[in-house]
Amino acid sequence: MPLYLTLLHEALGTAFSATAPLILALVLVGLITSVVQGALQIEDATFALLPKTLALILLTLTGGFGALNMFETLAALFITHAPELVRQAWY
Repeated sequence: MPLYLTLLHEALGTAFSATAPLILALVLVGLITSVVQGALQIEDATFALLPKTLALILLTLTGGFGALNMFETLAALFITHAPELVRQAWY
């Protein structure tokens, strides 16, 4: 398999691995918020949006389950393979 396809596969896998826990956490917060809204019959749109926004800010500030480390590793992989990518045939 050509190197560029290997790196593309690695990039897509890293993107999925880094964002899936974040999306699942936000879905969980959204479900909990909707259950509370339904139980208390709250119809305020701000109540639905605020917990998800705060959860996203908190996840972003804490590094999002290691997402920053995953992207850093991917960047290092691309940088170390850059000379090989330049010299290889792209057909």
